[in-house]
Amino acid sequence: MQMISVAEAASAVAPAIPLAYPAPYWDQMFSIWLSVAVGIYLVVAVPIFYFLYRYRYRPATNEQGAVEESGHGIEVLWTVIPLIIVIYLAVQSVAFYTEQRTPPANSLPVKAEGMMWSWQFEYPNGKRSLAELYVPVGKPVKLLLTSKDVIHAFHIPEAKVMEDAVPGRVTEMWFQFNETGEYRGYCREYCGTAHAYMLATIKVLTAEEFDEWLSQSG
Repeated sequence: MQMISVAEAASAVAPAIPLAYPAPYWDQMFSIWLSVAVGIYLVVAVPIFYFLYRYRYRPATNEQGAVEESGHGIEVLWTVIPLIIVIYLAVQSVAFYTEQRTPPANSLPVKAEGMMWSWQFEYPNGKRSLAELYVPVGKPVKLLLTSKDVIHAFHIPEAKVMEDAVPGRVTEMWFQFNETGEYRGYCREYCGTAHAYMLATIKVLTAEEFDEWLSQSG
């Protein structure tokens, strides 16, 4: 019989770490809205189809429908329940949106400047890189975005974040990769002839590799 270690057993039952944040916040919000939407559809659609069949027209049967007076209870019910659902969705949406928009306190600040048709990044020690964004794995990064010419937008599909880069203004977004490797950042605001080629390579390094790269000159 093959034996497995305690660490292997723990990893088998431990929840998977997301590839990138804040994507899980959007995924959770989508799941909540989808569940509520499906629930509402079933509550409405199932009775409709039942009543269509149950009270379908049959010659010489119920030629004239009965008139029934309903009390106020059902009216209160179909007013209060939707109100509770709307309040719940509003509270959840604000909470997830706040998480998605608020950079963690320990974020690494990186300035990002868009220009036709590339991206330039500046790190806390003044070091710069062109079209390549170096970040440490497992650490949140706060991008401070602006533009040198026209409006651009920086988009990271894996993290499900996007923010405009506007001339004369500084906007911000945050993300965090939990696996080393190379990923792509895209410009999502049409900005001219070479818009489709305005890409940035996001290089996610270990903490040691990032510190070593950051300390190098040039």
